[in-house]
Amino acid sequence: MSKYTWLLDPGHGGIIDGVYQTAGKRSPAFPDGTVLYEGDCNREVVNQILKFCQSQKIEAVDIVDSLKDVPLRERVGRANELHREKKNCIYVSVHCNAFGNGKDFNSARGTCSFHHYQSDNGKRLAQSLQKWLDDLTPFRGRGIRANDAWANFYVLRKTHMPAVLSENGFMTNFDDATMLLDPHIRRQIAWAHFAMIQEIEENGL
Repeated sequence: MSKYTWLLDPGHGGIIDGVYQTAGKRSPAFPDGTVLYEGDCNREVVNQILKFCQSQKIEAVDIVDSLKDVPLRERVGRANELHREKKNCIYVSVHCNAFGNGKDFNSARGTCSFHHYQSDNGKRLAQSLQKWLDDLTPFRGRGIRANDAWANFYVLRKTHMPAVLSENGFMTNFDDATMLLDPHIRRQIAWAHFAMIQEIEENGL
């Protein structure tokens, strides 16, 4: 039986009838015309995490469960309502990063895990997640960072429970974006998140 209910949030929208639902939030075009869409990648990672959790009977919920780009206020509202009902919820927001104007590939790369600057439990989540991202994925590790004026994520400010937000490689870095297109690498990202979930389920916050 789970100690916690894991509320998984795949950032941004998916693809409906061939149309990406979020402005921006994509890679520059590769030489062959391929484009990496962040929301599509995030959903695949979250779906994998859900499968891993289900296999171990760990309670996990996709709070979006839609290809639409659900507004942040609605995502957080759903999460906070579940937390009021169930207690002991943990929020995990899954993203890919970008740098610059989004039109060109550049040198910024790697993974990073964010927490609210006033949340000790959020910091513990970020430390665990970043450790597993460093160990289990081929991306460069950029460490953990606190939510602040530079990285002022709404979902970390407004959720009423411990929360962590992952940035899993840069869509605007050619090598990172190439890896993010690979289903095997996406599975590794999901496995790193699941390893964090298992660690927290075993040891608590």
